[in-house]
Amino acid sequence: MTDHSRRTFLATLGGAIGGTLAVREGASWTQRKVGAVLSDDSHSRPSVPSLQVETPSRSLTARLSTRHPQLNSIDAWNLRAGDGSVTQTPGATDSTSIGLLPSPVGRIEHTFERTFDYTQSSLSVWVYFPSTAPARLQFRLFAPDEDNQIVTTRYPSDSLANTWFGIEIGPTDEVGSPDPTAITRIQIDIRGDRTPVVFDRFEMRPVAEMGHAMIIFDDNRASVATAYPEMTRRGIPGAVAVIPELVGDGGHLGKRHLETYDANGWDLLAHPQLDDPLPAYSPTEQREAIIRTKRWLVANGYEAGADHFVAPYGAVGPKTLELLAEFHHTNFLTSPGVLGTPPADPLTINRVAIDDVQNAKRYMELAAKYDRTVALMAHTVGNKDDQWISTRDFHEVLDQLENSDLDVVTPTSYWSEVIDLLSNR
Repeated sequence: MTDHSRRTFLATLGGAIGGTLAVREGASWTQRKVGAVLSDDSHSRPSVPSLQVETPSRSLTARLSTRHPQLNSIDAWNLRAGDGSVTQTPGATDSTSIGLLPSPVGRIEHTFERTFDYTQSSLSVWVYFPSTAPARLQFRLFAPDEDNQIVTTRYPSDSLANTWFGIEIGPTDEVGSPDPTAITRIQIDIRGDRTPVVFDRFEMRPVAEMGHAMIIFDDNRASVATAYPEMTRRGIPGAVAVIPELVGDGGHLGKRHLETYDANGWDLLAHPQLDDPLPAYSPTEQREAIIRTKRWLVANGYEAGADHFVAPYGAVGPKTLELLAEFHHTNFLTSPGVLGTPPADPLTINRVAIDDVQNAKRYMELAAKYDRTVALMAHTVGNKDDQWISTRDFHEVLDQLENSDLDVVTPTSYWSEVIDLLSNR
């Protein structure tokens, strides 16, 4: 890249985050952002000892990660398409971030010195949007060529701008018949109108011995009582994202339902009831909603599930993630994807809606094939008055789950596996 291209990119990226000076003299900018989300700062937080987690989950999963030896160097990447510019920006700790500016397309590519075995190690990266989110972010693993690919596609929300979050690279789709043991290249493609993206910490994690699946029902709707007997008959546990204010209210589960489900191995998770997504509220209001919901679960004896969160409307922002790191181990969103064990980012876990039955089945197949985890999302089951899944289609999803090579987990048992990995490290 020419010096002129570097200066042009730095000026544009700097303007997007509040001035060129923030980039040129901004080593502390990236260190504050990445360092804060991955460090254990539990001793510096205001004390709510009965509700705060002992160690932030992002710092725990970081201990199970290894930096990829090549991908974190700008010299390893080549600009392949579009008017984008790629440059090196001040990085976190001992790494350097890589910025890409699409106009309207940006594409970079790396060729591995040795084929990468995706069955032995997962790949992930931390991402930062200095202004707004791009329209699309896509990763392609050539396995081993363009006719055979493992693809990850994300359509990120603008609420994730100005904060670091982790992305699991693959799979949301396939091209041809990819050989996951023979990855030769990785390509990153961004679509957006001059929306810069910064990448840092390309990491590897161990791959689980088999894939996992979990089912989470949002909003403690009454129709979960329709799903529960069939799931119990099949030996499939689930989880309910509980809105405390609606427990026992018309159209929602009562306390006896929750007590029964908890006694039979189901998880009861935190899920505040709000008119808008959490980022629409002040930090104080967000904190109050998060504490209020977790406190109700703990007071009613559901301590384990209370450590896990389902974001209202599937949206989080910078302050939301700071607060969730303080009070919860995991957080589940609504955009589709799969995750590893451990996850790339425990506070931005993707979920797949089961209402699109064929899509849910496809994701279960991908999770089983690549030994990843798929979190399935449901609202009501068999309710003729809404657009959600029918009883017949729900049974079809359960059939697929029963017949797949997937271990059924809940958020708490999944997180226990992550902790076991730490203990055995």
